[in-house]
Amino acid sequence: MKCNHVYHGLATILSVVLLLGGCKDFLDVKPKGKDIPETIEHYNGMFNSTNLTSVTYSQVTELGTKLGVSTLYNIFMGDELTATQTSVSELDFKMNQAYQWEGKIFGEEDDVCEWATMYQQIYTFNVIINNVMDASGGTNKRKLELQAEARVNRAFRYLILAQYFGKPYNESTANSDLCVPLVVEDDMNLKNLKRSTVQEVYDFIIKELEESCPDLVESTNHPLRIYQCAGWFFLGRAYWVKGDYENARIALEKALKSSEINTTGITLWDYNQMLSEWGYNSAKPYAWTSGFPANNTGANKEVVYNYQYSISSISSATGQPKLFVKEKYMDLYGQDDLRRNFFSNKTRTGAAMEGYRRLPCRTVFNLGVEMPDLYLMLVECQARSTDQALQNEARINLEEFRRHRMSQEAAVIPADITSQEKLIRFVVEERLREYMMTGIRWFDMRRLWNDPLFQDWKAEYTHTDGESTYTLTEDRLVYQIPPKILVFNNDWQNNK
Repeated sequence: MKCNHVYHGLATILSVVLLLGGCKDFLDVKPKGKDIPETIEHYNGMFNSTNLTSVTYSQVTELGTKLGVSTLYNIFMGDELTATQTSVSELDFKMNQAYQWEGKIFGEEDDVCEWATMYQQIYTFNVIINNVMDASGGTNKRKLELQAEARVNRAFRYLILAQYFGKPYNESTANSDLCVPLVVEDDMNLKNLKRSTVQEVYDFIIKELEESCPDLVESTNHPLRIYQCAGWFFLGRAYWVKGDYENARIALEKALKSSEINTTGITLWDYNQMLSEWGYNSAKPYAWTSGFPANNTGANKEVVYNYQYSISSISSATGQPKLFVKEKYMDLYGQDDLRRNFFSNKTRTGAAMEGYRRLPCRTVFNLGVEMPDLYLMLVECQARSTDQALQNEARINLEEFRRHRMSQEAAVIPADITSQEKLIRFVVEERLREYMMTGIRWFDMRRLWNDPLFQDWKAEYTHTDGESTYTLTEDRLVYQIPPKILVFNNDWQNNK
């Protein structure tokens, strides 16, 4: 068997210790029963691998190891996207399959980062969780902090896996809908793994987060490590994805309070002040190609915990963009909304294009924790509350958020947003305005699929390639299990 076919039992999922490449003191960490880290410094160092901070994975080949490609295919699946016959020709096969919402995206030999990355990283966190309390050196409190950080990291990866390979949470079917295996052992040689249900996975995630968050370090000190703000954020996100907006609100309020305890200058950027500093030139707005601060260095003050991915495969600095934003969705931006400046319907030389593309001034986004997402999730939870005071607070917080994206006058919530339902819908539209053409929209489409307030939105869940029209169906809210995983788990029931 070729060594890049390591997917056998749990080894099919993990390809393991290569993730420790950033931790020189223990490059030879092996499955349990062999060599494992011994000191508290070793365990602390394990978190500092750059392989844990983005959606990349270690691929084993006959020539050695390399980092796998980290394209996330949900960036092609949002309903705001459109294409022309010219632009769609720039998509490769898998991108096209994702854009058409086809079931078969991945090939027989593909190492799928949506799966491989998560389980490789989960293995590293399992090593820490199961062994750090026996490490030499350090106080018991410090060991609990590191164990909690690893548990939160692991829960976050399972939350991502659930968004790709499990159906959207539905209380009536969650106990039978299949999701992903829950692996908590630091052992590569496990066999006969079974897919847990959606209910089991969410129960596990929430239990891990509720138990671990109080033990996390309070102050956020670096965007590549998890502290209390990030922990409470992930707990809030887990409840929010489930549709439990009251428990989500409680956790997100804790996250917002915790965000004040930091050494990194966490804030919401004020676009009224920052765009020109980042390189935006109103004389040539279509030529904005760089300047947005990096996520992983602490330069982007909106990032609390960085887990980044690239959307560069959608937009192009010099050539033909692969996808555009539907005109109807661009109309969601008011003329004074400064987020419009991240898009242009011209090439970098000023020539007209077929549609609005996202400019390459920013091509890296974050699945982790950032302040805009925290604000918008919390505001939605407040807007959904039966408590009128919380609904009023939602309006106040939403206008505060919008003042960071446009002028104070333009930030006022429109006068026709008079009911709770209209407010909720306006908040969700605000998420779309904030995350247009970043892939984040896909997760909201899943979450809201069964929400009675948003059934009319499904009429817009279509794509075109300039010739044919493709419509999203419920079966396509989940990815099929990658073929390279199924070949060694042939008793698994695949997603449709």
